[in-house]
Amino acid sequence: MATLEQLQQLPPLHGQERILALEKLSGVKVEDNDGTDVAAIIASCVILGITAAFMGYVWLNRNYRPIRAKGVKMCTIIFLSSAVWVVGDFQMNGMVRIAGAWKNCRAWVVWVRILFSYIFSGLLMLRFLALDRIFNRGKPYRGKAMYVPAILLSLLLLAYCLACQFVPTKHISVYVDYFQICVVNDTFRYASIGLMWVPWTVSLVLAYRLRNIEGSFNERYETMVVMALAYMLLIKTTVVQAAHPYFIFNRSFRQSETLLDAVAACMIVWVILAHPVYQCVFHHSEYEVRWVNKLRFDGQVDKYAAGFNVGGDEITPYSHIHEADFNGSLSSKNLHILEHGRETEVETESGLVGQQAHSFGNANMEFVPAEMYSDLSVHSDQQQFNRRII
Repeated sequence: MATLEQLQQLPPLHGQERILALEKLSGVKVEDNDGTDVAAIIASCVILGITAAFMGYVWLNRNYRPIRAKGVKMCTIIFLSSAVWVVGDFQMNGMVRIAGAWKNCRAWVVWVRILFSYIFSGLLMLRFLALDRIFNRGKPYRGKAMYVPAILLSLLLLAYCLACQFVPTKHISVYVDYFQICVVNDTFRYASIGLMWVPWTVSLVLAYRLRNIEGSFNERYETMVVMALAYMLLIKTTVVQAAHPYFIFNRSFRQSETLLDAVAACMIVWVILAHPVYQCVFHHSEYEVRWVNKLRFDGQVDKYAAGFNVGGDEITPYSHIHEADFNGSLSSKNLHILEHGRETEVETESGLVGQQAHSFGNANMEFVPAEMYSDLSVHSDQQQFNRRII
């Protein structure tokens, strides 16, 4: 078999001659690109488009406290990194004919597919780190605690990508005009997959530490679902790349790989944000009141407010939750409260109705609207109260 340098000197093959040469090279049946690949690309774009619309709604309602508490900016970057990563899949998974801009194999592999998949996993690791710091260690996630890990992660990613950029192309990924494909160096392939396990292993350790946290809004279950989806992607990618290095020549294989990446990556964003968005759409004011009340009832104000009390526009889970959110007025507009199964409009001319202190269990409920007192007082059991709120 000719060397890579020799192949680069040969004129490109076309049509059936190219297919036969690729089959001889790989030892597998080669299925060329057709309309089904285009359909899979369109389906992936639709999935990304629906999630982009979802994120657009999140941004329009970013001041709604249950949404704001999830860290809108971090979730947005997680989504954008997944979108760029999936576009990188189109090239790396052989979904498109390698021509024009697609021929820059190293740029697509290193700076698109690899880099943004690392950003995606790194951001989720930082999210778990924030939850661990707040709920397990009882410390705030701001200042150095927030910026130092993010800066270190960014520097490591940049250093790895720059190293890949300055080594000879043949050691990373090179376009072979003779076959009209990108050839990825095996050492680089396995090194990149191995490095991918590092942030997810750290995330797994953090997720284990988070298994018993007492967050008020299902952070424990959210973490478990996100980790399950992430490890499905990680194991799938590892097995495919190691056991089926020529999967790009199999139409069903490459299409399922691309679609699964798009679906799972977007699902992670939905898992984090879907519940507060649903409540924003269907129970906007009522849920916001109960959301704040639940923090008081669970005794979690210190962790959600003081713990995440960051100023400005920092990118952090549960950002922009300030003590004023719990002690100040909700709004000057009417609030719709569910009282004994029916919706009641509560006028809030001077902020919250019934600001006198009212004790319920161990929670200080001084800002609970007076109309809700009778509704809450019949629930002496904390589990019943929690079920009404979530």
